[in-house]
Amino acid sequence: MLIMITGYRKLKRRRMYQREQQMMLTIMRGSSLASVWLVFAFIASEMTGESSIIPLDSLPTYAGLILACTLRVAMSKHQFLAVAEQRYKLLFTLSSSGIALINSEGKTVETNPAFNQLAGISNGEDIDLLEIIPPDKHASYKETIRQAFQNSKMQQDLQVQIINRQGIPYTVEVNSDFLEIEGVMHCYLLVRDITQQQQNEARLIELAYTDSLTGLANRYQFNLRLQEALERSRDYNTRVVVMQMDLDHFKWINDTMGHSAGDLLLIDVAQLIRLQAPQNSIVARMGGDEFALLVELAPGQGDAVATNIANRILHGFERQIVLRDKHYHVSCSIGICIAPEDGRDTEILLRNADTAMYAAKRMGRNQYHLFNETLKNAAEQYLLMQQGLETALLRDEFSLVYQPQVDSRSGAVIGAEALLRWNSAELGFVSPQDFIPIAEQSGMIRQIGEWVMLEAARQAVKWVKDGCCDKMQISVNVSASQLSDPAFSHKVATVLQTTGLLPRQLCLEFTESAAIREEEHVIAMCDELVSMGVTLAVDDFGTGYSSMRTVTAFPFQFIKIDRSLIFDIDRNPRNEAVVRSVLELADRLHMNVLAEGVETLEHVDMLQQLGCYYIQGYYYGRPMAVEAFEQWMLNRKIHMKRPS
Repeated sequence: MLIMITGYRKLKRRRMYQREQQMMLTIMRGSSLASVWLVFAFIASEMTGESSIIPLDSLPTYAGLILACTLRVAMSKHQFLAVAEQRYKLLFTLSSSGIALINSEGKTVETNPAFNQLAGISNGEDIDLLEIIPPDKHASYKETIRQAFQNSKMQQDLQVQIINRQGIPYTVEVNSDFLEIEGVMHCYLLVRDITQQQQNEARLIELAYTDSLTGLANRYQFNLRLQEALERSRDYNTRVVVMQMDLDHFKWINDTMGHSAGDLLLIDVAQLIRLQAPQNSIVARMGGDEFALLVELAPGQGDAVATNIANRILHGFERQIVLRDKHYHVSCSIGICIAPEDGRDTEILLRNADTAMYAAKRMGRNQYHLFNETLKNAAEQYLLMQQGLETALLRDEFSLVYQPQVDSRSGAVIGAEALLRWNSAELGFVSPQDFIPIAEQSGMIRQIGEWVMLEAARQAVKWVKDGCCDKMQISVNVSASQLSDPAFSHKVATVLQTTGLLPRQLCLEFTESAAIREEEHVIAMCDELVSMGVTLAVDDFGTGYSSMRTVTAFPFQFIKIDRSLIFDIDRNPRNEAVVRSVLELADRLHMNVLAEGVETLEHVDMLQQLGCYYIQGYYYGRPMAVEAFEQWMLNRKIHMKRPS
């Protein structure tokens, strides 16, 4: 009774179960009547004693009869069984999943509208499921049905391809259960359409493995395919070709025509490479304007196959590409390496192909280069230097040497240029020409450059305090990477504040090519540095294509003439004319000029005749360590004090 009351209260809180509430209320009333009758009959029996009309043992039976009658009335009055059947029919009809009852022959006995729609049949029509199963699957389907009915068990979450009567293909997921109806075994199928779900999953996979712009494989897919090819190569003793391709001067098109034009060009290039590549190859866009090609060679095929493919691609680039009604000629540089000779894993092969590609660029672009032993040694050396540079600062392997800058009229030292040296524990002394480009490519040049500036500033302050040179100006080279650092001017200010070096005692040198890389940003930063009092110098002047524009656009105070114009100035009238023009330009712009690479007295005499007096070169002094430089300055003071 207590359980009924609790159930009734729960049902009462839910408006959707009003019929159940009424039925429960009727049952509760019947139960109450049976209880009252049971108590009354018990009292009556006790009072009448031996003459009791209803034996005590029969009281529960009569109470049960009353309760049974009440249940019968409740179920009949409130149509309990009909409601359950109606609910089943409602769920069966409105289910978004297809439901079909099939017999052991695979024919439908009952289906709901969702299944009918999937199968392309009308409501109430029964079909043999073979009608919507692809013909090549009929045999396996029959066997599956036979075993399922034999074992009363079918595989769950079964994915099946069907083609309905209208010819529309679907992928469906089938779950099932068995039940016996009038002594005959039947199977209920719950069929869910997962076509869209699979299409979405396929799209996600495509996005993960494909370059969205060109439709080629992306770097991730290329690496996976290369790994698989290398495994097959080891199993069957075959060779694998890897090519890295990079467009020549692609940045120019991006900068002049915009990134949308650059994207159109990349799409065209992707199609061009795909057309020239073998059918069994993998073409990928690795990022930016870099592409890669993977080809598995058949047994017996050699390097000639790889070079023929590279030549076809290069010839394909000979045709002009049309961008916005204008014709452009685009070329590429190709690096080729072949496994297993040039490497046995993905990373090494891609790096070696990249090394060969840059060798092709250095040789003039628009050509291919095979990875070879020379490049291999250079690549190994590159890797050793890259790894060594990562720890060189921590291991205190860097040092500075100083080359004096002299006023040739008086012989006075006006400054010194700080030059970086690296003595590696593994590699020994490494030339700056070798390790500086690697530091720039890896981005380590920023950290190294900050160390150079701080050390040079500290040394300059010490020399001034020691009286070695009253007007010492220390010159420090700045890389393009440092110039692109938004916080560079702040870092310079921090160095000055930390060391106590006066801003006018610091000269920052950078090349014109570094200056024009991010012109607007660099000009703004240069203006900030000049306002602080720092001196700026354009280095290697005369070697670039935009020299005249550079000195007028940037707030340089010094021009450093490159040594290539100085080494034969006393014998080469052309170089003399160029230096004369630079001096005239500097005079009109109120800029100072310093000549680098001055090695002989003839050089000094010629430069003095032209009006260039600030000199840096072997004639006055080679780059020297701190102690040697201090001794050189001391000797020079003594020499200058002697009476002539």
